[in-house]
Amino acid sequence: MKILKFILPVLYLGVALSSCSDNDDFSMEFSQMGLYFQWGGEPQTISYNTVNAASVEMKSVTDGWTCNLDTTKRTITITPPTDPGTDSGREAMREADIRFTITSKSGKSASYTIDCYIIGDSVIFLNDGGKYANSYVLTSPMSAYTLDVSRNGGGQTLSGVAGAKIVWQSKAAMIEHFVYDEENNIVSFYIDALREEDNEEVYVKEDGKYVMFDGNAVIAVVDSSDKILWSWHLWLTKSANNPLEDYSTYSNGVTFMNRNLGSYANSNGATDNTTLILDSYGLYYQWGRKDPFLRPYYHDCAGNEDQIVYGLSSSAVYVTFEETSAKVGTVEYAIANPMTFITNSACVDSENGDGIGDWLHTPDNNLWSGTTKSLYDPCPYGWRVPAGSDFDILSLTAEEDGMSLDAARGRFGWMLSDGVSNHFYLAAGFRSYYDGCIHNMNYKEGVYPSHPEPWEGYYWTAGTTADGKQSTCMYFDLTTTRTINKFNTNYPSKRANAMQIRCVKVK
Repeated sequence: MKILKFILPVLYLGVALSSCSDNDDFSMEFSQMGLYFQWGGEPQTISYNTVNAASVEMKSVTDGWTCNLDTTKRTITITPPTDPGTDSGREAMREADIRFTITSKSGKSASYTIDCYIIGDSVIFLNDGGKYANSYVLTSPMSAYTLDVSRNGGGQTLSGVAGAKIVWQSKAAMIEHFVYDEENNIVSFYIDALREEDNEEVYVKEDGKYVMFDGNAVIAVVDSSDKILWSWHLWLTKSANNPLEDYSTYSNGVTFMNRNLGSYANSNGATDNTTLILDSYGLYYQWGRKDPFLRPYYHDCAGNEDQIVYGLSSSAVYVTFEETSAKVGTVEYAIANPMTFITNSACVDSENGDGIGDWLHTPDNNLWSGTTKSLYDPCPYGWRVPAGSDFDILSLTAEEDGMSLDAARGRFGWMLSDGVSNHFYLAAGFRSYYDGCIHNMNYKEGVYPSHPEPWEGYYWTAGTTADGKQSTCMYFDLTTTRTINKFNTNYPSKRANAMQIRCVKVK
């Protein structure tokens, strides 16, 4: 892992306070408001400026930390503590608030805070060794990360980058101190650790180590007009569940992750843990697109409600929907609008619809590949979307096929066999080409009972149909008896549908 000295070279602005007179406006500006250290690390110095301030005073420093305010040079030098050697001592000193008060010329005052953190590594460089991808797995909590945004997920040079932003994140303030460094063309940010559910002041530990929380996010770089030029998926997960290390090689020699892309776990058929079932949902992808769409809010997709996600602030942001057209149905539009689901409801129109159901106005069979990692492949580095033939080894066992309705309802998926071992696949359904909503249940009036039957599973492959108009997925349909259960490893589907992905290792 490459270790870098962490520098935030952007100017943060304090909040200016105003009165009726323009001469009473005053503020304090810092070159940095988030600093990262190691125990006993070197001091760091930042600069500041003031507007209409008569004085600046340091009010408080967390125990163990030292701070030197030089009002002549307008600098602040902060020195971290040495390792106290005990867990309680580390908890008390790991974070620091350096507080300042400025007083205006008219006697008014305002407070400012610089946040300081002790982290394990100075910085984790996500592109270490030239590893470029559209998705990155983050497993180290209490760490600062950097991402090279001079290149896209395929390692190609990006031009016109003027800034960066958080498109969405699954927890409010999950990504902290998010900064674009124009000089070095990198994005830097900080990820904290999991805290107790009923006590936000206490961190969770397993085997004496801090634990990463589960989450997903999409970050992006923009041009001077705020148009998104490229975006990346961040997949946060506990190190014990690292999907890059938790995989199985099937009897056909293909190595699959044991979890869906963007999921937090694999329930492996558990029936009594709805949280674990919900955690087994990955993100949804329209065929050929690199950017994900949201998981459901409920484990059974009740009401088609999406998980709640947030932007840079604590305000919720939402998926938008656009019908495909010559303008909307392009790769360029999809890149610039990673949170826009492109529908094709008109494909079923009896007069104008073509029945194909692509989100692209002009189809392209080469956006994903089953042999190499394509530019728009959504899997992490070293992994790709499965080939059309990769699922062919799987079959439904007689035990699974003959499962009772109640048992099928409780498991939300099927255990599939490669002839040697069994592998559980969640019946996570799909987002429909028609309206973008999640559908994971069967319902046909007059065919099934008064309530929908469980559950459907759809997993994209990179394969395309013989006529090149649609793509194929691994599909299963759990109903009541084996006579109407359906299982197809190369089921043709409309590309505007969004499905789960089970990544395979690049050979």
